[in-house]
Amino acid sequence: MRSPSTLHNLTKRKFNIGQVLSVLVFIAVTCIIGLYLKSNDELLHPILNISLVNAIWLIVLTVMFIGTNGLFLKAFATKFSIKLRFIEWFGLAMITAMGNYLIPFSGGLIARATYLKHRHAFPYAKFITLITANYLVVFWVVGMTGALTMIIFYNSSRFFWQITLFFVTVVMAISGLVMLRTVKIPGNNRLAKLINTALDGWDLIKNDNSLLIELIIYSLINIILNGFLFLLAYNATGCTVHFTTALLVSLLSVFSLLVRITPGNFGIQEAIISLSSEMVGAGAGIGLLVSLLIRAASLIPAFTLGPIFSFLLTRKLTAHRLDDKSEMV
Repeated sequence: MRSPSTLHNLTKRKFNIGQVLSVLVFIAVTCIIGLYLKSNDELLHPILNISLVNAIWLIVLTVMFIGTNGLFLKAFATKFSIKLRFIEWFGLAMITAMGNYLIPFSGGLIARATYLKHRHAFPYAKFITLITANYLVVFWVVGMTGALTMIIFYNSSRFFWQITLFFVTVVMAISGLVMLRTVKIPGNNRLAKLINTALDGWDLIKNDNSLLIELIIYSLINIILNGFLFLLAYNATGCTVHFTTALLVSLLSVFSLLVRITPGNFGIQEAIISLSSEMVGAGAGIGLLVSLLIRAASLIPAFTLGPIFSFLLTRKLTAHRLDDKSEMV
């Protein structure tokens, strides 16, 4: 049997190896994208000439999109009688966006969990299970929205059946998982652990109808905001597409969340958006530009508002700890 110190060293070594691989993948992806854009520099002309109005709207929509993610956290906290103020749920959403770029493998999630643990005594394990369960709800709503969009509005696509089947499969798979709760996904890989943790969290929320409705509403708001964000990004590149096209690409891009290898999921998201854009007829090159444009728009609020809220919430947490010490004395 290995000692705790040995296990700690092995875990630390594994994490360090993961960090190194993440950086290597990030560098490789950056080089590949750079070389592609260098050989297709005409694609960059619309981006370099983007209007100030479009740039502002992209940032505004991004802030709204990130802020909506904070509402999910607020809903979970309310379930356990924790009332988060605006500075907390909105601020933690911005800090999460910033943290995901600074630390691979969902570094922003760690920041949220740490703050809730020390400020509101919200256990790490319960937080992780609830947030992971939230993925089930989000992916189910995304799958349902995507399937309905394909069936009602997008039957002219040559990839109609493939994309529709994908969304329907997502809906059926998640529905089956939550109905067959006693089934555990075998294996010790990251995906199996993620699904099993999500199912544990599902047990905590499945009988709370008001919470489920609230999560579904927030998911739909996020989907709509993301759809308009993609539509604006396409228009900014000089490519005019219908809202349904932008919406479909945005829906497919959500599944990049399942593969978190690089900081900010850089490269994975670009690949999925480029492939999705090609499938719906907008073009892979345009899809890459759209992804990079949206990423640039998200970096601005993440690294301006993120540090501000980090300072404010750190000060708030420090004051809370001093109050606790004074009460003990």
